Amino acid sequence: MRSLQFKLLGAFLAVVLVAVTVLGLLVGRATSGAFGNYLAGRETSELGEMGRMMDEMMGSAASQQMMEQMVGPAERAYLSAVESALWLAGGLAALAAIALGLLLARRITGPLRDLTSAARRMADGDYDQRVPVRSQDELGDLAAAFNMMAEAVGHQEHLRRRMAADIAHELRNPLAIVQGNLEAMLDGIRPLSRDTVADIHEETRLLSRLISDLRDLSLAEAGQLPLERTPTDLGALARASAGRFSSQAEEKGVHLEVEAPDEVPEADVDPDRISQVLGNLVDNALRHTSREGEVTVRLEPSEGRETVRVAVSDTGPGIPADHLPNVFERFYRADRARARSSGGSGIGLAVVKQLVEAHGGRVWAESPSGEGASFGLSLPADKTIQSPAGQPRPDEGLSQNGHDHRTGKA
Repeated sequence: MRSLQFKLLGAFLAVVLVAVTVLGLLVGRATSGAFGNYLAGRETSELGEMGRMMDEMMGSAASQQMMEQMVGPAERAYLSAVESALWLAGGLAALAAIALGLLLARRITGPLRDLTSAARRMADGDYDQRVPVRSQDELGDLAAAFNMMAEAVGHQEHLRRRMAADIAHELRNPLAIVQGNLEAMLDGIRPLSRDTVADIHEETRLLSRLISDLRDLSLAEAGQLPLERTPTDLGALARASAGRFSSQAEEKGVHLEVEAPDEVPEADVDPDRISQVLGNLVDNALRHTSREGEVTVRLEPSEGRETVRVAVSDTGPGIPADHLPNVFERFYRADRARARSSGGSGIGLAVVKQLVEAHGGRVWAESPSGEGASFGLSLPADKTIQSPAGQPRPDEGLSQNGHDHRTGKA
């Protein structure tokens, strides 16, 4: 018996049959005993003292036998009718239990059959399967959870397919350029010069960066990205990251500025990974800022000094509101017509999100109408060196050799 419906029905029916049998036996015995006591009391009151003397002389066994002989056909017919009525009522109760049990079993197993059918179709690749939620109990919760899972699986499958197509597209373009240049040089169409080699080198550099970003992204999503966390001055790290792009900013005529107050606490991060994050954000801001625009890297502590917030803002055209929720997805571009040379590979912001979340932080994007775009991130502050407000840290003012510059003493 492999069907859950028949198992539930059988269990329900077994419980009802046992209950009816036990109830019939107990009620039958109780009815017979009560009726016997009634007859005994009636005969005793009629016989009076004679009956008591007979009981003393003949004993209880003989008295009981005598009482049984006193039960006539009418009494026996009454007891038989009572027993028949009990068993008839038990039989009708069993039939009603079978019908009710079948109905309940179908109501329980029906949603489970729907779930099984939908799960099998999903296994065959149909990710649009959903099951109706017919109740507000555990089965309804199971159906709702299945629908949520199907929605998430379908979304992930869509992202996987799109990512595979985008990766193929991003790799195909630079490879085609490299192949075309090499074939032109082999055929003598393009001379072997320093400029030609520099063009090919630039494409290979872009390929290397794309592959490196994809590797970092896959490791971060799998939770296997190694982090060497250490107390880090994010202000110094932001200035160093901005310095790497100073020539690019000057060439575009963009003012690049870092605002880092002295009271910003150190952060508990991997400096190399956060430098990569800041570099991606500054590079993205410079690409979308026109001449005479501004790019600002701003740092500030949270109210409880438990986190450090960093914002990279630009004065570019901004991001449409309907695109903001998707800017951290892989290979996503608000402007699909934007070329890779000007719009990046579309994976830098996805790497930013994964690296920040790997540190236990969070990242967000804002774009007020007509005010450019701002990408913010929040990173955990280093708690091991924090002191109460207004008090210096124990190591403040100490040089590397332990000399105290405030007092002049070691």
